[in-house]
Amino acid sequence: MQNLDLILFVAFGLGSALALAGAVLCFRKALAVSDEKDGDLKMFFWACGSMLGLIISGMSAAYILLPIIMHR
Repeated sequence: MQNLDLILFVAFGLGSALALAGAVLCFRKALAVSDEKDGDLKMFFWACGSMLGLIISGMSAAYILLPIIMHR
C-alpha cells in the first residue's frame, strides 16, 4: 500500500505544481494584456485560466496530497 501512496503523491504533487505554475503564467499574461486597448476579453480569459489553475492545484493538494501526508 505504501507504493501506491508514493505513486499518487508524486503524480498529484507534480500535477499540483504544474497547475500552480500555469496559474502564475496565466496571471502574468492577464496583467500583460490589461493595458492594451480592447484587451478586456483577453484579460478575462487569462484570468479564468489562472483561476482554473488555482482551483485544480488547491483541490489536488487538499483532497489527495494532504490525506497522504497526514496518514504517514
